[in-house]
Amino acid sequence: MAAAESPVLDVERHIKYWKRCHSSFLPAPYTSNDSTRLTLACFIASSLDLLRSPLTAPERASIRTWVLSLQHPGGGFCGSATHAPAGASAGDANLAATFFALVLLALAAVGTGSEKDEQNAFAGVDRKRLLVWLRRLQRDEEGAMGQVFWEGKPVGGYDVRNSYMAAGIRWMLRGDVEEGDERWVEDLDVEKLVRFIAQTQTHDGGMGETTSHHESHGGYTFCALSTLSLLFRSPSTGKRAEAADKHIPDSARLLKFLSHRQFVYHADEETEHEDDEENFIEKELAQLQLDGPPTFVGCNGRWNKKADTCYFWWAAGALSLLDKESMLRSEPASNYLTGITQHRIGGFAKTTGAPPDIYHSYLGLTALAVMGEPKLKKLDAELCCSAEVATCIVKARDALLAAEKARAAMDWENDGFWYKSKSEFYDPCQEAAQRSYKCLYRNNGDKSMCTDYFQCVMCLPLGCGQSANGVCDRAYRDCKQAWTEKRKKEAGSFW
Repeated sequence: MAAAESPVLDVERHIKYWKRCHSSFLPAPYTSNDSTRLTLACFIASSLDLLRSPLTAPERASIRTWVLSLQHPGGGFCGSATHAPAGASAGDANLAATFFALVLLALAAVGTGSEKDEQNAFAGVDRKRLLVWLRRLQRDEEGAMGQVFWEGKPVGGYDVRNSYMAAGIRWMLRGDVEEGDERWVEDLDVEKLVRFIAQTQTHDGGMGETTSHHESHGGYTFCALSTLSLLFRSPSTGKRAEAADKHIPDSARLLKFLSHRQFVYHADEETEHEDDEENFIEKELAQLQLDGPPTFVGCNGRWNKKADTCYFWWAAGALSLLDKESMLRSEPASNYLTGITQHRIGGFAKTTGAPPDIYHSYLGLTALAVMGEPKLKKLDAELCCSAEVATCIVKARDALLAAEKARAAMDWENDGFWYKSKSEFYDPCQEAAQRSYKCLYRNNGDKSMCTDYFQCVMCLPLGCGQSANGVCDRAYRDCKQAWTEKRKKEAGSFW
């Protein structure tokens, strides 16, 4: 096929497809996906974002209100409001819904041209409660993540996809808050989680669902690599602190597995085996090395399977995390997506001849984006959304942390402490210690701003010493001991 005849991404048709998905009822086959509405909504909004088709102001407001209505009082987000009576909590929070809820809130804020809108994207999210919920979902023995709670215990398998969602949520909300800060929440056991991910590599180099005994899979491989990448991703710059495959036992075999997800696609063989959805002969792999490049390259997720649109994303996304995009035959792969599974009404089908669906249509776009399709926005592979949305998430998280800090400071000022009389304190040492501590907190540790609270006015009558600059030279413990002894002498007993 000549370069001029190469199929192209039909942006206009894709926008029409996604707007139809957004504004009308979805077809009947989606009924079984009703509990995952947040996921579907995120794919729809993110596709329009990648296609540079912004949402309207009313649509943004509606999305934001709906997403926040699914926030669970115990932390996290529910996938849909249809599994509980009106006025009740919308079911149980789960990892997937929470991940997509946060991305969707950012999607509702980008593209307005307002920095304030992006900073307020996470306003209303109960960050600390959510992170506490997230920590409880990690199993202590293996470090693997559950998906949801059942009778107070994490359940939902040991699937590596849960780890990916958890790592994404952690990066989106945790920030660089250190222990001792009022905004700090106990972190995931990162070391255990990394060990769990490392043990999923199988004999052929790919990653399995839970252990090395499971079948390798392109989707699990992407999720494993993204988990490691997100765990060591800078909260501010978005850059990885270390290679995504640093903790993978055999990186060379991993690359071999990913590169072999590609094979020469022949339409006649697809037709010949169309009755067998699972089988596809990969006898032509060697043709990828010939001087004459193939017209179409298909991708599968497992050995001896048919080409599938979504596996272009899992393979290309995983290779991009390893900075090995060059191992993907981008042009013939793009030709397959735009010439074979791109549908005439817009969207992408799973395989040739099938109708388009939301899942494959979205991952078809992300695959093209990671392969450098100029008609699409630049992609953030780890979060599977545009780089612009990832930047918005950073701004939203930082603004949420700043709001929490301001709220904590306000609570500190308005707790009534400063209006207490001395008689309301248990003892003068307690008053002196608390007033000095609060003053230091309010002035970021600058003792020069708190001289009045460090004077020995209260300590000296109790026997505390005084240094040259008038500051007590004994700690609260010594002052307390002196006061206790004074009380015993005066009253004959402590009381």
